[in-house]
Amino acid sequence: MNERTPARRRLRVLAAGVLLLPSAALAIGAPAAAQDANVVYSADFEDGQVGDWAPRGPVTLTVEDGALLTTGRDSDWHGPALDITGHIVAGGQYEIALRARFAEDGDGEQITVSVQRESGGETEYDSVVYQASAGADWVELSGEYSIASPAESLTLYVESPTVDASYLIDDVTITELAPPGVEEGIPSLKDVLAEDFLIGAAIDSRDIVGDYGKLLNKHFNSISAENHMKPDAIQPTEGEFTWGEADQLVEYAEANGMEIWGHTFLWHTDQTPEWWFEYPADHPNAGEPIGNSEEDRQIMRDRLESHIGAIADRYGDRIWAWDVVNEVISDNNAEVHRQSRWFEIFEGHSYIAEAFEISREQFDEAGAGDVKLFINDYGTENPGKRDNLYNLVEELLADGVPVDGVGHQTHINLHTSIQQVEDSIVKFSGLGVLQTITELDVVIGAPGEGVEFPEYEARIIEQGHYYRDLFEVFREHSDKIELVTVWGLHDGRTWQRSRETPRPLESPLLFSDQLQAKWAYWGIVDPSVLPDVPDGEDPDYARVQVPRADTAPVIDGEVDDVWSSASTVTTEVTVEGGADGAKAEVSLLWDETALYALFEVDDAALDDTSPNPYEHDSVEVFLNPGNTRTGGYGEMDGQYRVNFANLVSVGANGPDAGEITSATAVTDGGYRVELSIALAPEFAEPGVEQGLDLQVNDGADGARVAVHTWYDPTGQSWNTNANWGIAEFVEELDGAPGDGKLPVTGLGLTGGIAAAALLAAAGAVLIWVMRRRVAADWGED
Repeated sequence: MNERTPARRRLRVLAAGVLLLPSAALAIGAPAAAQDANVVYSADFEDGQVGDWAPRGPVTLTVEDGALLTTGRDSDWHGPALDITGHIVAGGQYEIALRARFAEDGDGEQITVSVQRESGGETEYDSVVYQASAGADWVELSGEYSIASPAESLTLYVESPTVDASYLIDDVTITELAPPGVEEGIPSLKDVLAEDFLIGAAIDSRDIVGDYGKLLNKHFNSISAENHMKPDAIQPTEGEFTWGEADQLVEYAEANGMEIWGHTFLWHTDQTPEWWFEYPADHPNAGEPIGNSEEDRQIMRDRLESHIGAIADRYGDRIWAWDVVNEVISDNNAEVHRQSRWFEIFEGHSYIAEAFEISREQFDEAGAGDVKLFINDYGTENPGKRDNLYNLVEELLADGVPVDGVGHQTHINLHTSIQQVEDSIVKFSGLGVLQTITELDVVIGAPGEGVEFPEYEARIIEQGHYYRDLFEVFREHSDKIELVTVWGLHDGRTWQRSRETPRPLESPLLFSDQLQAKWAYWGIVDPSVLPDVPDGEDPDYARVQVPRADTAPVIDGEVDDVWSSASTVTTEVTVEGGADGAKAEVSLLWDETALYALFEVDDAALDDTSPNPYEHDSVEVFLNPGNTRTGGYGEMDGQYRVNFANLVSVGANGPDAGEITSATAVTDGGYRVELSIALAPEFAEPGVEQGLDLQVNDGADGARVAVHTWYDPTGQSWNTNANWGIAEFVEELDGAPGDGKLPVTGLGLTGGIAAAALLAAAGAVLIWVMRRRVAADWGED
């Protein structure tokens, strides 16, 4: 293709003219359904022996109560290790699983399971389970693993970022999986979409072997390196570049006629090694955090030039486009720019323009002037964040900064407004930049570990309808879109299952764990075969009556007498962490100008050391005036966060969201937050319903360890208004005020908070979504 952009044609037909729907596609199975499997290694330590396990670093391994205990750690990589070279065959697919917990006197919070791979004189580190949440109770950890070519040695090891934490592991198994194989008789996605845009998948070396490679080759004509081109993979130590995994993917793509998307040069997360933000070895302050002087900024520029220059020299235009900067827009719309170490060092966002200018210079010098340079971010469908990103790109272009395109990550869910996704594509087209969908997945709202999920099959069908509607929008705007990349090859490899709260049944992609086409695939290829979405009752959202205040509370952190007439609810629904995390009683009032909330938070240890406000001890209010439940965030919807020290961080607000006023006070055993959120007159009347949820974040040692809400159990309140409870404005309550109970209306809710807890146990609300467009077989909600 000229300039590595896809050809454009409007006619969409299947090459053969006939679509055959295999009978297997009609059977929807849960993830990780029964597969032919062969256990190649297991250890349960019931004999009291350490067995083949050996210390990694100067640690002590003993068996305690039938589990392997590691003590004496003083570095994060120290732990138990097992030589698995003889158990893993190149091209095979394996599941590595174990149970783990910290010793009762330990204070660790995360466990990582990795494999050290030695081959051709190079050492690589493969993550099987990365920093999974763990505590004093046993947790199940598992992940798939494969290697593309034989290795000289493979060492499985278990580690923790808490360097002095002791922990136990048990019931270790390595299982050879035998997927049922790729469905050869169905249309290839890349052929179906050939007239529209490239279709890509985010992969690593596990995805280019065996049946995984067959699936990739059949359906995709572009790849993104999920992790192997990020800063920590390319340059883990300053001046030492590791190309093995990236080279392997580039060579594979070229051999199979695929385009390659580069991801990423500049990022704010821990996948940028800490050395980037420390003085270099030849500096008088070597190893210390870098400051914000002009000299310090020059160190950062030099590092960018070296890093990007090395990549440009190695790959040139073999990789047609790169994410130059990734996730530089804040989730706090009022902040605009992410408050990262980059932002701190440069005392503003000038580093973004400099990164693009350095990238252009380095690729030009390498003779690769046609390589396209992109800015990439998530949440671009949110109106406020969209506008902030648009304004930044507009500013950069006006200043002559060489920004070629915008990447919309599009990590979304079944509630996300497709209209808002489309609005973003249309808006950025006005800037004349290229656009790509870089990291698409659509979560179905699966529950946490150990929770049954009877709605699974219905959600998978609904997901098929959602992908149908979403890709109809993409196709309508194919003249504006270069590439659509799904973030993972199949559900068994999705990152969504191993986030802060593991959700092992989450299934956001087009192909199942068994590599079979899902309804999501058929929604793109032939929507006519989609079954109807199963009927279901609209959920009994938690409801609370909110009485009118006789006089407006004074927002000063003190409890005025007027609060004695308020309704009171509690945040009892566990979204993240343990049930013993911080919670609050929340009193609610309204008047003609505002909604008022008073949080009394039970939290004995207060922490605000994280650079991320959502990881502070803090409370959040989610407000959807009029209870519209549009799916995403509407123009007036707001997310409002206040920490115990009265740091306000407004989140994913629409542009017309009301202003917040707040005050805080530290109390015996916790803290108090008093706040008001301004309301437009039409929403501040008796009988008006508001979409509402209330959240408490529990921070400790710079991390968020628990989240509790009033109602929404999905962990998606920051992204969608669809799961929030309902607040009904009334003149006065039907029942007694201020008794800590949940007042209810006569609209069918029973059990109050118990209902919300049961909802969490059942796997969240049944989804009813307002969509951008409606198919003939699926009427408006």
